[in-house]
Amino acid sequence: MDYLPIFMNMRGETALIVGGGVLASRKAALVAKSGAALKVVSPAMSEAMRKLADAQGAQLIEREFCDSDVHGVQLVVAATDDAAVNRRVHRAARDRGLPVNVVDTPDLCSFILPAIVDRSPVVVAVSTGGRSPVLARFTKALLERALPAGLGRLAAWSGRWRQAFKDRVRDGGQRRRAWETVFESEIPELVYAGRAQAADQQVEQLLNRGGESIPKTGAVYLIGAGPGDAGLMTLRGQRLLQRADVVLYDRLVSNDVLELCRREAELIYVGKQHNDHPVPQPEITRLLIEHARSGKRVARLKGGDPFVFGRGGEEMTALADEAIDFQVVPGISSANGCAAYSGIPLTHRDHAQGYSCWTGHLKKGELELDWDLIAQSRHTQVFFMGLRAAATIGRELEAHGMAPSTPAALISAGTTGQQRVLRTSLRRLGRDARTMDADLPTLIVVGSVVNLRRSLSWFEGGAGGAAVFPRHGAGGLPAAHG
Repeated sequence: MDYLPIFMNMRGETALIVGGGVLASRKAALVAKSGAALKVVSPAMSEAMRKLADAQGAQLIEREFCDSDVHGVQLVVAATDDAAVNRRVHRAARDRGLPVNVVDTPDLCSFILPAIVDRSPVVVAVSTGGRSPVLARFTKALLERALPAGLGRLAAWSGRWRQAFKDRVRDGGQRRRAWETVFESEIPELVYAGRAQAADQQVEQLLNRGGESIPKTGAVYLIGAGPGDAGLMTLRGQRLLQRADVVLYDRLVSNDVLELCRREAELIYVGKQHNDHPVPQPEITRLLIEHARSGKRVARLKGGDPFVFGRGGEEMTALADEAIDFQVVPGISSANGCAAYSGIPLTHRDHAQGYSCWTGHLKKGELELDWDLIAQSRHTQVFFMGLRAAATIGRELEAHGMAPSTPAALISAGTTGQQRVLRTSLRRLGRDARTMDADLPTLIVVGSVVNLRRSLSWFEGGAGGAAVFPRHGAGGLPAAHG
C-alpha cells in the first residue's frame, strides 16, 4: 500500500491553496466540500477561482507565495504552473510538519487527493498512488454505477438506529449479525425509495425479536426495461433485477436485458402479441400476488416505460388492493429511445412544438382514436404497436385532412442490433408496413421531423446474428436463457 487511506476532519480548519488557476479552483472546491475554510494565494486569480471564493467565502490573497503563508493552516495544496514555486510550498509545509499535496507531482506529496464517489455521509476514495489518474477516474465511474444513489440516505437512516441497537441488542456479535440482517433485507430498498417509516417498522420488529430475524415479506418491482438496448436500462432497474427471485417479463423485453437478471432467478414469460395471449392479464396479476405473498422479490419487467401503454397501473392497483409492497422504476419509453436512435427528434422548433403518443393496437379490427385532433395538431404523432394498423392510420389521417405526402417512419426493433428504419409517407404507410417483420416491435412516427433523419441518422443496426428479442418455444424461455 503506497498511501495510508485517512479521512481527515477539516471542518472549521483552514486549508491553504497556492495557485489561482482553473486547476487550483477544482482542488479548492473539493477541499471546501469538507467544511474547511479556504486561504488562496496567487498573483492572479481566474474567474473560476473568484466565483468559488464568492460562494465559499474564501480569503483571496493576490500576491506571490511567502513561506509564512503556511502559518496557521492545517493542510496545504500547491497547484501552480511554476515548478519552483511548487517546490517552495512543499518545503515550507514540510518544515512545519503540515500535510501537503503538489498537483501532478507525486514525489512532493505527503498526501494525495483521490477520485471520490460522494454519497455523503458515505464517501469512497479511489487511488492509484498517483500512477494513473485516468484509471482512478475510470474506477470511480464503475463505482458510481454500482453504488445506489440513496446510499447516503441509508447511512443517515442507520445512524438514527445505532443507539437503539446498542441498547436493545447487548451482545456485540449478535448486534453485528442484526445489522447484516437489516442490510440484506428489503429495508435498504424502502429507504432508497423514501419510505423510512416502513423501514422503521421492520427494524422495530427485528429488535423486538432480539435482533434475530426480520419477518420474510415479499415485494414487487415494476421495472421499465426500455426499448431494447440493455445500456438504456436505469441503474436502479439493474440493481433490482439482481435482487429479484422471480422475473415476469413481456415479449418486448430483449435478450440483452434478460441477461441482467440474477442467474438463480426464475424467469416466467408472460408476453402477449396479436391474437396470442398465452397468459391472460388476471393470471399475470395472480402470479405477482402469489409469489410476493410467499416472501419472494418479484420483478415485473416491461418493455419501454411500464406506465406508457404497459398496463402497469392496472397491475399496481391490484397489488395495492392486496396490500402487497411494490415500487415502480420508470424506463426510457420506446417513443423517446427509438426516435433518438433513428435520428428523428420528436420536437423541433421549425417542425413540431410537441409530440403525442397513441396506441396503434386494433380492437376487433378497429382503431378508435380522435382522428380530427391527431390530423390537425402541430405535434409529431407516435403510434405504439401500430404495424398491423398502419394502413388504417394512413387512411384515417388523410381522410381527416393530413397531406398524403406527410413524412412517416416505421422503426422496427429500435435501439438494438436489429434496428430497421423505413422512411415513407402517409400515402405509402400501409404498403411499406407489409415489408416489416411482424414479429418485431415497430413504432410509427408521423410528421415533418422524420425528414431530419437524412442528416441526423447516427445509429444503424445490423439484422445479422441472433434475435435480439426473445422467440419463445415450448419451454417458454428465450434462447439466451435456454
